[in-house]
Amino acid sequence: MALIRVENLSKTYITGKNIETPALRDINLTIDDRDFVALAGTSGSGKTTLLNLLGSLDKPSSGSIFYEQQNIAQLNEQQVADFRLNQVGFIFQAYNLINTLTALENVEYIMLLQGVPAAERLDRSRDILKRVGIEKYINNFPNQMSGGQQQRVAVARAIVARPKVILADEPTANLDSRTAENLLDLMLELNQERQTTFVFSTHDPMVMDKVKRIVKLKDGEIIS
Repeated sequence: MALIRVENLSKTYITGKNIETPALRDINLTIDDRDFVALAGTSGSGKTTLLNLLGSLDKPSSGSIFYEQQNIAQLNEQQVADFRLNQVGFIFQAYNLINTLTALENVEYIMLLQGVPAAERLDRSRDILKRVGIEKYINNFPNQMSGGQQQRVAVARAIVARPKVILADEPTANLDSRTAENLLDLMLELNQERQTTFVFSTHDPMVMDKVKRIVKLKDGEIIS
């Protein structure tokens, strides 16, 4: 069953002196419920732009993005905020952790916004931090952790809120191969156990080996 349906999606950025720079051209794509799929392509292919549009972090220039029957391209700001809070988890290449919060507090934060009770937030956060192998660092702040450790906290934060879909932008970029494989196996396990849909943007062969499907982009278009 289709979870996400993209129809005739295009994105053009306007740069200095009103110069138009097309990032995506007439994208049509279906992502099924429980999918485990990678958007693959070289730098500049449009994969991160597409991922940002799927997560409503940016708005398309034209076209539609349906989550089930809801066109998220037409939502107002409050509806977009609610959609992102309750339906989508993000794993950013730049981590996007809150520097004034510990690892544990960063993981708890989304659940706090969701209104999850404190005891449940703590239990779920400790459990997921253990699963990503970072339980020793739960009281550390981001600047007290390595890049790989911060990325694992970012993965835990996305997973713990139990979203319907997780969008991951180059999630293995700052990890050693063993940690990357362990995290990918955890994501695959969650995909199978909890039916969480995962969409990656990547050029990592390890990710492409793990996913069920690869969507290849080049110059803003799907080529296969």
